[in-house]
Amino acid sequence: MTNSIIEGILETALKTLTTFIRTDNVAWPNKTFIKPAANGWYEIDHIPGEPYQAALGEDAPNRWVGIYQVTICVPINSGKAAANARYEAIAGLFSRGSIFSGVEIERVYSGPEGPEEDHYRLPVRIVYRADIEN
Repeated sequence: MTNSIIEGILETALKTLTTFIRTDNVAWPNKTFIKPAANGWYEIDHIPGEPYQAALGEDAPNRWVGIYQVTICVPINSGKAAANARYEAIAGLFSRGSIFSGVEIERVYSGPEGPEEDHYRLPVRIVYRADIEN
């Protein structure tokens, strides 16, 4: 398993939130994206950490760690209700202890949030680990 495989696993899991996640409202890394005129969008970032040995011994597994960040973007001056509902759905899906094809979620949290020029941003950080055979 590598960072790209982990990213794909988490992307697949996120796409199950069909109440909020659609094909036209997510800015996937390095893909063309046009901001929707209404209702906001999501920006995805994968921030992998450095893998390390998870236990003692030559045959110990490697632990892959990182943050899968889903930034919720809603129209400016529209309040926080929509952003908070989306956060709750994402946090519920990626709750601590959830496992997606060997990728375990350690914690999920939000912040720092705040306004941009034309939208309000609420980053959701999903901290994960995956122990993989050496």
